[in-house]
Amino acid sequence: MSLLFDKLVKGPIFGCQQCGQCLLSQTGYVCPMTCPKGLRNGPCGGTLDGACEVLPDMPCVWLKIRDKDGQDNGLHAPFDVSLVGSSSVVNFVSGRDRATRLSHPFQSAARELPKALGQFARCFGRNEPVITYEITSPRDRSGLQLVERIAQRVQQHVDGINSTTNAGGVPSLHSLETARVVATNGVPPIVQYCGGDQDAEAFRCQVTSALEDGFANFLALTGDWNPRTKRELNPQHWFPMDSLQMVNVLAAQSGSSKRPFIGVASNAYTTPMEASIQRFHAKLQAGAHFTQTQVVTETAIFSDWLQQVRSTEFGRGCRILASVPLVGKQRPYEILQHLPGVWIADDFKRSLEDSKNLAISGQHTAHDLISRLLQLDIDGIHLLNFGMPIDAVVDLIQEIRALPMHSAA
Repeated sequence: MSLLFDKLVKGPIFGCQQCGQCLLSQTGYVCPMTCPKGLRNGPCGGTLDGACEVLPDMPCVWLKIRDKDGQDNGLHAPFDVSLVGSSSVVNFVSGRDRATRLSHPFQSAARELPKALGQFARCFGRNEPVITYEITSPRDRSGLQLVERIAQRVQQHVDGINSTTNAGGVPSLHSLETARVVATNGVPPIVQYCGGDQDAEAFRCQVTSALEDGFANFLALTGDWNPRTKRELNPQHWFPMDSLQMVNVLAAQSGSSKRPFIGVASNAYTTPMEASIQRFHAKLQAGAHFTQTQVVTETAIFSDWLQQVRSTEFGRGCRILASVPLVGKQRPYEILQHLPGVWIADDFKRSLEDSKNLAISGQHTAHDLISRLLQLDIDGIHLLNFGMPIDAVVDLIQEIRALPMHSAA
């Protein structure tokens, strides 16, 4: 009865019809559905300086909820689209919203790596850094020829290639199509899935099919706002899933003979940092095995974040790839600076902008940053190319292989 009283009296809107499945009683009476993405399990990775990624003039609602109510260690299911526009009070009384209103335990908290995982997972634990490279999926199939040329050029030098899907919210071929090209060129592909692209049942079917086709490595991302879509609070634009819900679906596959190697994103520069660490630990508890961080452009803040992540059992078992931008041209560098969730350190900016040759300074800056990152407790480097010639990328990778790496001993 106390929950019903909270619902009817303490809630800010009697009979709210925004989502029809109110979470107010669990979130300190701050409505989580004022999140433009409609997320139900905490902030996305684009939260910088406490502001919303989609509407920068608005505080992140999930940080407001965190300040009021602390951390909820459960998992809320994706919202039920059929309830949008109906009365949350009626749905509460009838129980129609129960599945999404109440949190449930994570499906998997197993930390040991299943032996059935593929080639990419076995790269971790060597005495040299794991190195992955990111290829942007083209907008149409004609662009797959370029994907093949890049994969052929780096195939002898990297441990895996992450193919993006709808990078920056811009529609593209699905990551799986690009991953097929990568796989035919002998490199373990890492397939991206974004929660903004499909509902839970569609995602479950896609993962099952991908595993049957031999794909083993998956990166679960909430995803970015489509730049062609008006930035507003509108239930029609809510994301069907978030990354935590996707990890939960992937972890449920761990009992099958073909088991996924589950990756997630993380951001050391989310503020407050505690929100980033709590969110990341929730993903690990749900079953994630590795992370590709958001762009790293300095080591002091990143080192602090890393130490806090490693201070827990889940964090110590996670494989961490620090993402480093390879800047070679002005226009891609400008794009980098405006990507959601990206924070550029002042020293990184100066090292690039004070140089007369951006291509050369980009190589030197990346090499210096990577050499310092490898002295931290990370497992490898993820390379994101912003205009660096592919031959220069290969030269840099060969230099990385020769750099000394942190040893726990």
